[in-house]
Amino acid sequence: MNFKYFIIAIIIAIILIFIYEGRYYILWFISELRVTLKNKKSIKDIQKKGMNSRNINNENLLKFIEISKKCLDRLGIDIGRKFILKEDLERHLRYSRFSEKYILELLNEILSYMNLDSESVVLKVNYISSKNFISYAGLYYEEENLENKKQIVINVKNGMTMDTIISTLAHECTHHLLLSNKIKLDNKMQNEILTDVTTVLLGFGKYMLEGYKISNRVIYDEINHRSIDKDRVGYLSYKDVEATMKLYKKLYS
Repeated sequence: MNFKYFIIAIIIAIILIFIYEGRYYILWFISELRVTLKNKKSIKDIQKKGMNSRNINNENLLKFIEISKKCLDRLGIDIGRKFILKEDLERHLRYSRFSEKYILELLNEILSYMNLDSESVVLKVNYISSKNFISYAGLYYEEENLENKKQIVINVKNGMTMDTIISTLAHECTHHLLLSNKIKLDNKMQNEILTDVTTVLLGFGKYMLEGYKISNRVIYDEINHRSIDKDRVGYLSYKDVEATMKLYKKLYS
């Protein structure tokens, strides 16, 4: 019996030693977990506010506009232009109901407009049922098995508009532009807002004004049951986008 207690004591001692020796890693992990949970909460909070009202006041918008303009000026990017979708590509996108082939062509058009190399980006298109809620319309990230290429993901749902598709791809391409040049804010929420503001300054405001609206489209799950599709795109409200366009024009035009 004494030997049993001795073994238990040894095991407890070893565990305590591991905890003590690895305390810095444990504290780092806890800190990173707290930051991640805080960022997720920030995103959920701004989603709850809705996209039909102002989420960011002019004072804060001006700060993001100034940061964005300085970054784009440093990169030598002309922000006086406006992106215009080619008529034949728009027609192909509509008639194909946003087939992957023409979404890829649209992506390449946006990358070319931003003077970015399309060969360094891989596109993944997911077609999502309108009955399913999606927490994001697009993603941008790097995977080890992509040979240093970046991946842009877009989730396409029935009823998505042309403006929503363009806005989503433009936002993710702006991520690529900024991150490729090591431009990133430490706070995830602020970094997403900076990306949206930069997308406006790059000339996509016209599409974002419509693409960022919530349509409240009715979905019939069954014959006698319906629900409302309130999926949203972006981190600014469409009124924030409108305000960004007006503030920039007032300051720099």
